[in-house]
Amino acid sequence: MDRRIDIVGAGPAGLVAAINLAGAGYSVTVYEQNPDVGHRFHGDFQGIENWSSEEDAALVMQRLGVKENFICRPCCFVQVFDADLKRTLVESGRPVFYLVRRGPMEGSLDRGLLERAIESGVRVLFNRRVDRLEGGGIVSVGPRAADAIAKGVVFRTDMEDSAAVIFDDRLAPEGYAYLLVHSGRGTLATCMFGEFKRERECFERTVYTFSRLFPSLDIRDEKEFGGYGNFFFGRPLYENGRFYVGEAAGLQDCLWGFGLRYAMVSGYLAARSLIDGAERAPLLYVMSLKREIVDMHRASLANRFLYARLGNRGYAYFIRTLAGGDVIGALRKVYAPSLLKKILFPVASWSFRSRLVDKGCHEEGCTCVWCRCRRKERYDGSN
Repeated sequence: MDRRIDIVGAGPAGLVAAINLAGAGYSVTVYEQNPDVGHRFHGDFQGIENWSSEEDAALVMQRLGVKENFICRPCCFVQVFDADLKRTLVESGRPVFYLVRRGPMEGSLDRGLLERAIESGVRVLFNRRVDRLEGGGIVSVGPRAADAIAKGVVFRTDMEDSAAVIFDDRLAPEGYAYLLVHSGRGTLATCMFGEFKRERECFERTVYTFSRLFPSLDIRDEKEFGGYGNFFFGRPLYENGRFYVGEAAGLQDCLWGFGLRYAMVSGYLAARSLIDGAERAPLLYVMSLKREIVDMHRASLANRFLYARLGNRGYAYFIRTLAGGDVIGALRKVYAPSLLKKILFPVASWSFRSRLVDKGCHEEGCTCVWCRCRRKERYDGSN
């Protein structure tokens, strides 16, 4: 049996897969077209949500083989504001989320996973674009389209550690604006799921609003950044010898974009399927994904459909429900699959049909990673 595996993409999904495969004795090579990990990020803080399962996210990461060699701060308190800037303190005895830093620098999730992979014996080749996987492998190339965007700024500050979010369509259409501060560094951004042409206006309004809410917010040495996320459904999770993981498989939280857990879990499941299943690995992977992610993923699109129709008044009502007691339980109920969400999923899919487009190449017998067949069709004028 061939125990060599090629992985395209050194994001969290690809590196978690590599770590687990190398630990099981596989010879793993990761190809990354960029010069370093975390190329899309600039030190911005993100969150690994801790409400979608009873198992704490920190324990999930341990189970996935992720060593905590990066900033991973539990956040139990979040200040939540409605469109009228009414403040609600949401607090929990269990962390609401774990704050992590993204990018190529020390202390980031990306750097920590890279170091863990290299310690495990993984060969990581940078500046190596792979257009085809002739012998099969794992595709972890990240998002190919922008279904949601983030526009923000990273900076230094003397402000105390804080986590705050604003639900207001004037700042973040169908999304949210957020502020995260940890150990003298901050991230402030608008996360938008609609009206992308208003990106600059929403970003500037977000900075102004948070500056009003937090007079101690001194923004120094700032650097603007942008980001995007991609989600889609219905395409194969395994095809022509290739396992698709993370956003390459369309696996993203459609509601608020908390996709890091999806990415790492899918990478782990691809690796475990290969380790445990050999010839049955494709079936095991699809079955395990459906058991752990797919139903929740589909529910998140129904959530996105409902959330996009709430408006500012609906957001205010939602905030009141969070503040009413068990915030983790309330969020888990929001994220959990249900009969209503199952019924709504086809409606949501039709509503978002223009967005739910897989930009990957799925021609019969194709080994493409970066859509060479489709580019050839356009050059030949046959499409």
